[in-house]
Order: sequence, then structure tokens, then C-alpha cells
Amino acid sequence: MDCIFSVKKSSGLTLVNLLITLSILSLLTSTGVSVLSPIQRNIQANNAYQQLFTAIQFARIQAVNYRSQALLCPTNNEQECIDDWNQPLMIFIDTDNSESRNNNEPLLQIIRASIGSESRYWRVSGRDQNYLRFKQDGSTRNQNGRLTYCLRKRNDIQARQIIMYRTGRARKASKDEAQRTCS
Repeated sequence: MDCIFSVKKSSGLTLVNLLITLSILSLLTSTGVSVLSPIQRNIQANNAYQQLFTAIQFARIQAVNYRSQALLCPTNNEQECIDDWNQPLMIFIDTDNSESRNNNEPLLQIIRASIGSESRYWRVSGRDQNYLRFKQDGSTRNQNGRLTYCLRKRNDIQARQIIMYRTGRARKASKDEAQRTCS
């Protein structure tokens, strides 16, 4: 009987193979991150726009539901409206028309502040106001204006803008209009 011996060759991962694999993996990862970064900023800007647009619509609906004035404004203490639209935004029913919330006026919602390279601006035609007020019929008390969201990362600016009408209706501005405001 013939005896055939076979020698199994040991196959394993050498240090050189491991280093080459890790180098290729790191190159692919860094390339992928740089390609996905603008897409991520675009998604972040769209989400911020949707959050602001939803807050505006919510404030308008609450003014009608409560049959009272509702304010959307930046705040740092959930009581007073301030000028910095990068702070948290609050929506409350302003029953005494004081433009600040007292203890018997319901706080309806808080929208957390933007962070990092984000910024928000509110410009009202002809006035310097730090709030958006809705009357009980859903109109804005003659507040035509624009609420702009800007996200800056080096030379890339992602901008979104909401145009407000006196009627209380809002619409999305073109990206070019928003970009000009953020530039």
C-alpha cells in the first residue's frame, strides 16, 4: 500500500498584508467621508428648514386654536424674547400682548438652538423685531419678513429661507435668495 503524504501549506495573514489592507481601507474611508460631507450638510440644512417651517405653522395654528396671539421668538430663559435667533426658540400664547411670557401664559414648544457653524436670522420689513407674532385669525400683524438658516463649512454654504407674509402664510425661498442672505 502506497502511503501518500501531503503537506498542508499554512496560509495566514502576514504583517505586510495587514498593513496594505489597512492602508487601502483608510484611503477609501477618507475619500468616502469627504464625498459624503456636502451631502450630510445638505440634509442638515433641509432638516433645519423643516423644523423652522413646522414651528411657524404650529405657532400659527395655536393662535387660531387658542383664539389669542401666539409668539415665536428666541429666548435664553423661556420667559423673555431676545434678539439672538441662534438661541432656543419658544412658542407661547401672549394673552397680555407684552411680548414676554408670564406664568399664566402657556409655553407650547421649545426648539433647541443651533450649534457650531449654523446661524438663523429673522428680518422683518421696516421693523426691528425679535419675534414673529400670529393673531387669532392666523395673520402676522403686518409682519412681512424672512427667516434664514445658514450652515457654513469653509467655502460651502448651505442656506434655506422662509418668506413670511402678513396673511400668516409662509413659503420656501429659492436657494439663490437664501445664499445671498448668508454670504
